[in-house]
Amino acid sequence: MNPTAPQPSLARLRDIQLESPWRELGEGFAAANGGPAPWRQRKRGELRNVLALAQISGRILVGEASLATDLRLDLLLRVPVPCLPDPAGALEVAPVARLGVIYRPEAAVVPQPGYAFVRILQPRHVWLPAVSPDEHQALCLGSRLPAGIPITEILLLTWGALAMTTIQLDPANFAGVLNPAAARWWQANTDKIPLTREPFLNQEPKPC
Repeated sequence: MNPTAPQPSLARLRDIQLESPWRELGEGFAAANGGPAPWRQRKRGELRNVLALAQISGRILVGEASLATDLRLDLLLRVPVPCLPDPAGALEVAPVARLGVIYRPEAAVVPQPGYAFVRILQPRHVWLPAVSPDEHQALCLGSRLPAGIPITEILLLTWGALAMTTIQLDPANFAGVLNPAAARWWQANTDKIPLTREPFLNQEPKPC
């Protein structure tokens, strides 16, 4: 990163010029873009901003993207992820999460449940109050997310939830807790929170 250039801003992703290989990735993924023209344009813009976020952060690697109907992403996010494969064993922390992200047309115009967007594909046995303990490992980002929320904001919320910089520990709060057992465990282990104090955006991006 050029130290004399203005620092990239999360609030101005549209102004970031995509470099290679992010530019080529975006062009390739967007080649099969289906649906009405406004929805196609929205998907292309969302994808471009995700790639801009990947470029400036070094935290994201987009492996696959489909714009055929919904906007679907399969990506890696460099973030610590707490896992508990053995309920009687020690907590393990994975360095990267593989995410499945789905952005449906209705999300652009109608508020959606907080669990509607993100699934944790890897690692398994994620141990967080906001992640369902079933095979889907749905991540809940709140009771409802506003209509038209950008995918980049969803990814920032996801990073905060997995790194435990933002966390709901009340097992009685059904809006944010999908795993009450994990909520009770973390209530007894608050000394381990957060998993990192590193900001999402560093001065020098690291490869994902």
